[in-house]
Amino acid sequence: MSVNIYKPTTEDRERIKHQFDKLKISGDGVFATLQGEGQTTGKPAVFLRLHFCNLHCSWCDTRYTWDKNSREFWQEPEDWSYGETAVRINNAWESVFPTNQEKRLVITGGEPLLQQRKIVNLLQRLPGWEIEIETNGTIMPIPELYTCQFNCSPKLENSGNPLQIRYKPEVLRVINNLSKSQFKFVVTKPLDLDEIDLIVSNCNLNPTKILIMPEGQTKKEVEIRYQMIKDAVEARGWGITLRNQLIWFGSKRRT
Repeated sequence: MSVNIYKPTTEDRERIKHQFDKLKISGDGVFATLQGEGQTTGKPAVFLRLHFCNLHCSWCDTRYTWDKNSREFWQEPEDWSYGETAVRINNAWESVFPTNQEKRLVITGGEPLLQQRKIVNLLQRLPGWEIEIETNGTIMPIPELYTCQFNCSPKLENSGNPLQIRYKPEVLRVINNLSKSQFKFVVTKPLDLDEIDLIVSNCNLNPTKILIMPEGQTKKEVEIRYQMIKDAVEARGWGITLRNQLIWFGSKRRT
């Protein structure tokens, strides 16, 4: 089967270069919806999707943030100043949700912590917001972000990433000790739970912070995997989170 590989132009290569005083934003940009995963499932939120990732997961649903073979990776990203980004976030909230409701921003990617110094500058312009940062657990968060909620999703062998780049025990231990953190593990088969057992033991992760997500690109796939693992997950005392955004909206991109 042939694979279409996009050949970037000179303009494309310029477009993805980092600007020292601006955030690199993916094609999804900013959008308002409900949080679909984890401890705050169902809460109103604005999502900010950043570009670039240091991992390449085989089942990733945002490949356009890192896949250099895709046209979207090269042509969609934009550079936004901190002030412009804050305005877009506030406008997205006000266009959908009541202004007197608790404001929640979920910073996602890609891997947001590749731009964490810039995130600090952005958050200075967003007083009063509850902040969630989604991360793969391979980059050490800086102390300036410790007050944020960290939604950490360590990657397993099923992601296709080599162990030495996807597993950073020292990072997981720091995130575990933060007051607001959780761990979401994506599983494709029951044997994945044994791999998670080792990570939990080696990193001394708090079992009350652990959520298991059955992987799937359709509601049917998620349901099949949920039925395969639910008893074993409950026996370990962990939680389960579904991909509710898939159930609510389907597999289309949220923009």
